[in-house]
Amino acid sequence: MWVLIVALAAQNVIQPQGLQAVFDAAVMADGTVDYAKLKADPDLQSALDSYVLSLDKVNPLDLNARNERIAFFANAYNACTLKGVLEAWPVDSVRDIKRFFGFFTQERWSIGGRKYALNDIEKEWLRPVDPGIHFIINCASRSCPKLTRIVFTADNVESAMEQLAKEFVLDATKNRFREDGVWELSKIFDWYEGDFGGRQAVIATVNRLRGTDEKPKRIHYLEYDWSLNGPTQ
Repeated sequence: MWVLIVALAAQNVIQPQGLQAVFDAAVMADGTVDYAKLKADPDLQSALDSYVLSLDKVNPLDLNARNERIAFFANAYNACTLKGVLEAWPVDSVRDIKRFFGFFTQERWSIGGRKYALNDIEKEWLRPVDPGIHFIINCASRSCPKLTRIVFTADNVESAMEQLAKEFVLDATKNRFREDGVWELSKIFDWYEGDFGGRQAVIATVNRLRGTDEKPKRIHYLEYDWSLNGPTQ
């Protein structure tokens, strides 16, 4: 009976209707977020709160399939980030919520009976699995890959990673490819170079996503914009 309960809880969290309603209402087509709308709507806040609370009912070790785990933890990361910003709203940047990136290091999110920081979710459950996760989690900042309206499932997360990775690489506000052969890339490719397999693997990944076969003369990493990914007032 306990195994059945856990399995049903996991299924409900991975495909939560409440979280989809939040995304549909507040996530814009360009990936920015209408935090004011979320803050003003108690039903949307309740749906987000219920989803975040439901994470504690799922034992991650019961999510056996690779894509099931990626979907669960990516949804969890994005929802907890939204809730963390809403609690501090109005705010100009997540860096203003807690000093020294404390927004990401504070162990306050309960999953399967354990308190996690956002960084823990990323480092322990997502980064070791696939570098594509860097394109589907959103840190509520303008330089992040956009927050999608998609609620991830085991069935859609693989295609979502590929599509969102392409959109990110081709977004000229995040990555630029100059005529003189210099690539101006997101700091994500610098910070997480090892996740992709090293510098040459980063180049190969970018080329694959662009549909090109180029060798950059030099790579320059763009300054990361930590301002909030949406209107601040």
